[in-house]
Amino acid sequence: MPRFTTAFALGATIGLAATPALAQRSTENAAASSDDAFGTQVGTEATGIYNENDTRGLSPLKAGNARIDGIYFDPVASLSGRTRASYGIRVGIAGIDYPFAAPTGIVDSKLRSAGDAFVGSISLTRLQYTGVLAELDMQVPIVPGLLSSSIGLGYARTVTGDGGVMPSAAIAIRPVLRVGKGLEISPFYAGTLLYDVQSRPFFLTQGDIVPPQPKLGHYLGQDWARGRIYQSNAGLTVRAPITSRLALRGGVFRSALSRKHNYSEFFSFTGPGSTVRHRLVSDPQQDVHSWSGEAQLAWKLGGPKALQHRLIAGFRARKRYTESGGSDLRDFGLMDLYGDDQEAEPTFSYGPVNVGRVSQRAVLLGYQAKLAGVGSINLGIQRARYRATFRDARTGIVTASASDAWLYNATAAINLAAHVELFAGTQKGLEDSGAAPENAVNRSEQLPTTQSTQYEGGVRIGLGKGNQLVLSAFQIRRPYFTFDAGGRYAELGEAQYRGAELSFAGHFDRLTVLAGAVLMKPEVSGPGRTSGLVGKRPGGIPDFYTRIDLQYRTNILGGLTPTVTLLATGPRAMGSAPVAALGGRQAMLDAYVALDLGLRHRFKFGDMPASARMQLQNVFNRTGWKVITSNTLQPEEHRRFTFTVAADF
Repeated sequence: MPRFTTAFALGATIGLAATPALAQRSTENAAASSDDAFGTQVGTEATGIYNENDTRGLSPLKAGNARIDGIYFDPVASLSGRTRASYGIRVGIAGIDYPFAAPTGIVDSKLRSAGDAFVGSISLTRLQYTGVLAELDMQVPIVPGLLSSSIGLGYARTVTGDGGVMPSAAIAIRPVLRVGKGLEISPFYAGTLLYDVQSRPFFLTQGDIVPPQPKLGHYLGQDWARGRIYQSNAGLTVRAPITSRLALRGGVFRSALSRKHNYSEFFSFTGPGSTVRHRLVSDPQQDVHSWSGEAQLAWKLGGPKALQHRLIAGFRARKRYTESGGSDLRDFGLMDLYGDDQEAEPTFSYGPVNVGRVSQRAVLLGYQAKLAGVGSINLGIQRARYRATFRDARTGIVTASASDAWLYNATAAINLAAHVELFAGTQKGLEDSGAAPENAVNRSEQLPTTQSTQYEGGVRIGLGKGNQLVLSAFQIRRPYFTFDAGGRYAELGEAQYRGAELSFAGHFDRLTVLAGAVLMKPEVSGPGRTSGLVGKRPGGIPDFYTRIDLQYRTNILGGLTPTVTLLATGPRAMGSAPVAALGGRQAMLDAYVALDLGLRHRFKFGDMPASARMQLQNVFNRTGWKVITSNTLQPEEHRRFTFTVAADF
């Protein structure tokens, strides 16, 4: 399963997405806002079977498939929700109208905007365990009809089940300039400071050892090992109608992550029982930043009224700079999982940092057409150029890689009946592979970009009043990265992610139903498997994942709404390597099921619209492990309670 760095996890918390209705926090409702069960985030709520870090077993965010209002964006820091309004996952038929589709899906973020009326919103949340979250969002008119701005402030104190406390503060501003008939120019800036961060411990295992669960709220890390990270995103977006048929949209962005202090702590199990080896890694100051952007020209073609079609030409590019390495490793020896191991803070000795540089650009040409009552097509071709260098600070050796590739996407849908669409598609992309995990020899090193290919097809059935059922199947092939014999995170073969998925969205008079499921049969091939270094299954990918969200609006108090969420994750390989004690099979983690119950209600506080929501997650307090990367685990969160009150003014 995808690995979450401290910076991204915390940035997502303070940057919780807000409702597409500008600054209207009291109306947030992810399930009610979703027209499919593939993945949507609104405010502090997320729904669907996929998210930006996990779509069909892969991460569209790590793959480099992020967009801001449809414009290509290369993030190294998470987008703060003080500037991001929402995001959706564009995959399968949900992305058929989206230009230049990608094999592992696209995460499309919508930024907050502002209009001619002042709107403010305040939200206070009692987060899980003893955490708190406070958010203030405003849209402020400056020159009516010409200039306005969204402004956001936030503070979070996030607490995890392992006892870690992670404070953060965020600020964002986005002026919007509207000139004439449709010209919109909008710069933005969003920054998040994460300070005194107690990073989540990693639990390392081997063979068939499934570790015992750590004690809830018992923080095993060093009290002095507190990280300080600053992340920012800034940019400028433009929308400009040039003629009645020709339009331009584009943007340029800078995303940056500065690790002033960063620590990772590892607790390794070498046998059954609760004895672990405690190690800590401290990093020197490291910087990662990226410039990226895209420009697209869309030409609306003529023809019969029933035919809507257009040509799209574009150019996108990025330049990324990554520092890694130079870290200091300290081994604190053996300890008991249920004890304490506070050590005196050592004087760390850092080495020089490695430097990775990536330059990538592509020329784009696409065609989209929709004929009423017949169907639609979406075609795209790209010529991509990729160049990368990596300088090893210890040896001074510089290695280089390059790729020049033709990439494509093609999807077609046919209307079999009035409310039935059959679709099929394929995509070939040049996608990132993320960064090496914290416990790899090449820790945090940028991994090479590789080619991925997908085939997919299915059917969408409209059920009236916006309700729909989608059934589809897919197959994705891409290089497989995991630990080699020396502990380096490297390409060891090819992985095939084959599966089937279901999405049902039903919005009835009082009842809202979102139900999604994905069945997976991932398989690894290539030299790593042939040599016995890796097994058949990619580590951490479950056999299935299911999520069902139910909401029912009652007459109690004028609309009190109970909510139910059921989540089920299938068995998954704990590690990528076969285990001799299991006859060459991989060690597996059991299926995990959780039930969440809640209440939500909208009301008036004087003249102000307001809402309250409470939720008890993991009602039956099921325990389990999340696979971060091969044989690297973190515990599932225990039973927890959250409460949010929001008001618009």
